[in-house]
Amino acid sequence: MNRGKLAVLLCAFILSLVGISCFGGPVTYIFFWMVIAVPVISLLYILFVIVFIRFHQETDGRNMVVGSPGDFYITLQNDTPFSFSSLRIVFYSSFSAVDGIEPDAVYELPPKSVIKKTTRLVCRYRGEYKVGIKSISVEDFFGLFTVVWRISEPLSVIVEPAVIEVDRLPGDEKEVVSSHENMTRRVEPSIPVREYSEGDDIRSISWKATAAMQKLMVRERTSEEKSNIMIIMDPRRYEEEMERYLPAENRMVELLLLLSSFYSKNFMPHEVMLFNEDVKRLPVRDQRDFDELYGAMVRYHFRQESSMDALLTKLYDMRAASSCHMLIFIVQSLTQDVLGLVDMINVDNVTVKIYTVGEETKDITLDPGRDVTVIPVSCHKDMKEALG
Repeated sequence: MNRGKLAVLLCAFILSLVGISCFGGPVTYIFFWMVIAVPVISLLYILFVIVFIRFHQETDGRNMVVGSPGDFYITLQNDTPFSFSSLRIVFYSSFSAVDGIEPDAVYELPPKSVIKKTTRLVCRYRGEYKVGIKSISVEDFFGLFTVVWRISEPLSVIVEPAVIEVDRLPGDEKEVVSSHENMTRRVEPSIPVREYSEGDDIRSISWKATAAMQKLMVRERTSEEKSNIMIIMDPRRYEEEMERYLPAENRMVELLLLLSSFYSKNFMPHEVMLFNEDVKRLPVRDQRDFDELYGAMVRYHFRQESSMDALLTKLYDMRAASSCHMLIFIVQSLTQDVLGLVDMINVDNVTVKIYTVGEETKDITLDPGRDVTVIPVSCHKDMKEALG
């Protein structure tokens, strides 16, 4: 609504009333009805545009990946014999961005015309949310009124997490050395073997058995095979508004996948612990395992009713952390109680790394006798920059 123009229109209306009262005559009445007609015509025009404008938007599929641009198509169409002017497109901007279109661009649609735009859409966070056109702003010819028409069927996409690879982690030197020592300590005869099949990881080939059998043989996993590292992620949703919880949850998932990718690349067996109603164990020893983990993280939901305390208590009851070489925790909120539960499940007193995402850790006392490192990770920096 243009207050200046409305003020002018109001003054004209008052003058028309004064003219009718003081002078009368057809001219003053014509002027009066013209002043009355202007806002009515303006509002009818806006209503007409909203009813008859046609638009279409689409992406190349409903699934996208965080940070990877995807093609985005927009069509505005006017099938009427009247011109549509002063149209603005308002996009969802909290979680996504549209390249190549100015946010304040004004469009005009002559009679029987079409505007087509091919651009790129980038999503910032993992999850399922609305993207693209949020509303269309329509202004009348006189510039008196502006009506924002929120579209009833917005475009929704499923955004999959990005896999970020790094060459090192904070304090990773002894982890890599430990992984290679662990691989050399494996005793071949104690591990059952079978004949190689297409798709098997070449890292699992048993060269001693291959030489003895004169054909490729691979080691089979056993239930006794232990992971070097256990990664435990905080399952709780701490905020109710999507604008607040989505960045932190996205960063936690990115961090988990980054760690898993790093350890897989360095031949370091590890296990990921997820929790909703119950504990889900995902061992990762090859690319197929990592792909399974990735699929689980695409579908994973943080829940307000879940808690880190409940997860750690279950892990303690399961004795899940026994025989691990290192424990890694990814949390949003680190408290002294959580540290106590970490110590409780850390039966072998192994190295502990705690990545805190988003919230600053305050008033936390670390036992100097324990090998515990707390690493803060920002939600708003580039991941490699956030890890230092």
